[in-house]
Amino acid sequence: MDGTRSQQDERSRQEARARWTMRTWQWARWPALILAVSWAATWLRNLGGDEQGRDLWWPLANAVIWTALTVNGFVTCRRIRTTILPAITGRPST
Repeated sequence: MDGTRSQQDERSRQEARARWTMRTWQWARWPALILAVSWAATWLRNLGGDEQGRDLWWPLANAVIWTALTVNGFVTCRRIRTTILPAITGRPST
């Protein structure tokens, strides 16, 4: 009986952690996408300007970083929703 209770507690802790992570990524992926687009636009604007190669790497590097973070957010939310939560709860994915 005690082992069953601790398994249920562990399962509900895992579910709460997964849901918190998913909620966090659901919020954070949109600002990350906006930042990725703004850094890419900055890089394109500087590329078309008179920068002559100076300071072109910084907006590009930031665009790549924020794009990777955005993709990670979308992939993480999908993985939690379709794989992790159904495995924890035993319910089919939504």
